[in-house]
Amino acid sequence: MKDVLLALHFAGLIVGAGSAFALFVIGYLAASFNAAYKREVLIKLFPLRYISYLGLLLLILSGGLLIPPFLPNLSQMPWLMAKLTFVGFLVLLSLFGWRQMRRAKQSADNDAFKMLGYAGKLSFASSLIIVACAVYAFH
Repeated sequence: MKDVLLALHFAGLIVGAGSAFALFVIGYLAASFNAAYKREVLIKLFPLRYISYLGLLLLILSGGLLIPPFLPNLSQMPWLMAKLTFVGFLVLLSLFGWRQMRRAKQSADNDAFKMLGYAGKLSFASSLIIVACAVYAFH
């Protein structure tokens, strides 16, 4: 069962982080688009953001089922505690991003896209930190 959960965890990583990385790169490319086209492209990419959130959900669910054996030793596992902290931060950023997407769809306010970009960059950095912490926690 552990192998199946670990495979699901890695699948969540591929889906979530892969989608997020694609969005990260497209976000940098979109900086050179004219404003109307940029807005249209960014809104059409919202489904990719939702897919990244589904990957995060799969990671959380599978990770939640994988972690119980480590809980008794959690206080001696600083890398795991750091990983869990950044996962919590990533969840908050995802909720913030979801709110910004709703805001961007409902109005012509470009500030929502700006905030969404910041959330995306922080999410990308957090994802890299989470993976690094996982490597050190479980090597």
